[in-house]
Amino acid sequence: MLKKLNNYLIKIEYDGTKFVGWQYQKNGISIQEKIEGVLTKLLKRKVRIVGAGRTDKGVHAMGQHANFKVEKKIENNRKFVDSMNFFLRKNLISIISLKKKNLTFHSRFSALERVYIYKIINRMGSLSLNNNRAWHIKKKIKYQAFKEGGKNPRGDTRLFSI
Repeated sequence: MLKKLNNYLIKIEYDGTKFVGWQYQKNGISIQEKIEGVLTKLLKRKVRIVGAGRTDKGVHAMGQHANFKVEKKIENNRKFVDSMNFFLRKNLISIISLKKKNLTFHSRFSALERVYIYKIINRMGSLSLNNNRAWHIKKKIKYQAFKEGGKNPRGDTRLFSI
């Protein structure tokens, strides 16, 4: 007998400093591995998640999305998210939300956009608050050349300074 599958979308926030990136790799622990481990523990069966994209070693996320399909229906989203976060928080991984989606939803192929933020701090002094969160460049940046290089194929840039 075929059991009905449920498809769930999770929104994830994480500090990627100590991870090899989003995806499984032989040389270390990934974000995907940690989340799948918790899902497997809570749902009592092996669960694979599909990320909307991948991040490299040391990269952080404020809204990474992933989906997973399971037979079990999650009755209480808030309780389930709280349970996931109980096990993930020591790794600086947080599940922000959980939503049921239709079975055709795929976090990578159904994504409408992807937003990347690159922080560059251009100063002599070392980084304290933004350590592991920004690229520190001590040399003076030629801002106009940098701006030209940052244009996307549509010709717009979203560069700003604080």
